[in-house]
Amino acid sequence: MPEVAFVMSPRQPYSLRELAGTLQYELELQSVPSSLHLDGFPEPRPSLVYVLLDPATYLAEEGQQALPSDRILRRTIFLTAEAPPWAAEGERIALLRRAAAVFAPDQQSVIAMHRLGIRGRLIKPGYSKLLDRFDPTAPRPIDVLFVGVHSLRRTRHLSRAARVLSRHNCVLQVGKEAPDALDTTSPVGQARWPLLVEAKILISLHSDDQSRFDWRGAVDAIHTGAVVVTEHSSGITPLVPGEHLVVAGADSLPYVVENLLGDEQRLARLRSQAYERLKTWIPYALSVAVLRAAIVELVGEPVPPGASVGQLSPRPAPGDSAGGSLPIHSEWAMGLFQPQALSVEVVHESPGWTSRRAPLVTVVTALHDHDEQARATLDSLADTRLRDFELVVVDGGSSEQNHAVAADWISRHPQIAARLVRTVDNRLGAARNIGLDFARGRFVLILDPGQQLYPRCLEVLAGTLDATSEMAFVYPMQEVIGAPDAFAAAGGDHLLSFFPWDPGHLRLGNAIHAPALIRTGRLRELGGFATDARLEGFEDYDLWCRMADRGWRGQLVPQVLARRAESGSSRTLSALHPAPRDAATALMHRAPRVMSGAL
Repeated sequence: MPEVAFVMSPRQPYSLRELAGTLQYELELQSVPSSLHLDGFPEPRPSLVYVLLDPATYLAEEGQQALPSDRILRRTIFLTAEAPPWAAEGERIALLRRAAAVFAPDQQSVIAMHRLGIRGRLIKPGYSKLLDRFDPTAPRPIDVLFVGVHSLRRTRHLSRAARVLSRHNCVLQVGKEAPDALDTTSPVGQARWPLLVEAKILISLHSDDQSRFDWRGAVDAIHTGAVVVTEHSSGITPLVPGEHLVVAGADSLPYVVENLLGDEQRLARLRSQAYERLKTWIPYALSVAVLRAAIVELVGEPVPPGASVGQLSPRPAPGDSAGGSLPIHSEWAMGLFQPQALSVEVVHESPGWTSRRAPLVTVVTALHDHDEQARATLDSLADTRLRDFELVVVDGGSSEQNHAVAADWISRHPQIAARLVRTVDNRLGAARNIGLDFARGRFVLILDPGQQLYPRCLEVLAGTLDATSEMAFVYPMQEVIGAPDAFAAAGGDHLLSFFPWDPGHLRLGNAIHAPALIRTGRLRELGGFATDARLEGFEDYDLWCRMADRGWRGQLVPQVLARRAESGSSRTLSALHPAPRDAATALMHRAPRVMSGAL
């Protein structure tokens, strides 16, 4: 009786571990026992056959010395994860030829290998009872779900879809990178399953210009009852567009999605038809039977005593990091905080200010000379669905035109509790702190000119912060408008604030930008925003570092609910990628403590 040892590195993507688990389950149904090994190839024995999961990434993580001798490779099946884009790379082609057999998850990969003289075989993902979470009557509160690793192509199309998607309850999980095999919490890993179960629609976007269909993502969605809406792809059969899934151009996807959300009967029909096609036409058992036959063939391959099983690369000691373990010090302790008594004058106030009791949210907007979009920012507030808010506009020495725009807007919206305050101090941190002084709400929303809220933004942010008492602040994803292509080409992106809170990321730069909804008490406890001129442009970055210093956390609301104007010369770029001369590098060197697990 053969037995199988699945081999992978713990630093390879978690998706491979899930694949191994599904294959183990299916092989067990066909009377082939198996085990998973994250610590290298186990010692050979007569009945043991190896399956190496994605040899390319295995070698990338563990090095050449991790491969066993050729005598063991003759009892090893390679299972590749992707079509080989490295067709011209001789070393990897030679590696595939050393294996006893090679399996790939899609027909394109198999064809590519045949052209290279490698006898590849297909092991296409399909229906498995292990993955079956289908319930046609289950409530599905998530209208639209996207789950995928970050790429500029994906964020570009998600940004273009923002105006439509902002009208619906969406969850957009954009991962920094594929989680490793030991990470069970990543939203693009194991944590995606509860989201799929609650989703009406899963959007599938290619990460690059290749058009291969994401079979694994589609199979997961169909197992849970989420309807797949994908851009044009190759290799979709035996799924039929219009019967089992919906296919459209990438820029048309949001409009197709909105149309589908208005037709529950069509959604239910697509959901059930896709599930039946997967279960009856594409059972995983058929592919696994081919794999089982290859395993049986290899049992008789002799292995001499003492054959080398390879050696994994050394692991870093727990707590080790490239940046060491320097402590974080607050800017107050570093002397960069310089609170001063400021001259402040209330120059305009709406009737709503005196008639309203303490609201849920205070919106603070600071005007400056370079601001040219204050009216659009304020107009977005007028359309917000949450009405339990007040507005404090702080004029920190802006132009008379900007001042007049703010005063005129407050006059035209007397029902909104609003104050226009003037100060001679033109520092952004100082202006925001003045707004904080006037705030009567439990939460403060920092909203700068050039930023705009979609109508659901304030409602969703306030509801999330109210429901998560352990969070100090929440923030939405943001669509980049203005000159998004130039901004992305200069090192930015088509979306902003799309990664979950992770203090370790602060070592690389600021990934969280206003607007953000913050607990007023927490912000006052920290002393507000930094006011030193050396931190100009890094006020938000400094605030998140000081929150991380105290062990406080933020929460991403994974929906595109705001937008902001950026360009190829935007100041935001310096916060995203601080240069050595920037004051922000001092903040970056404060962050290593969170990398060593101190927070």
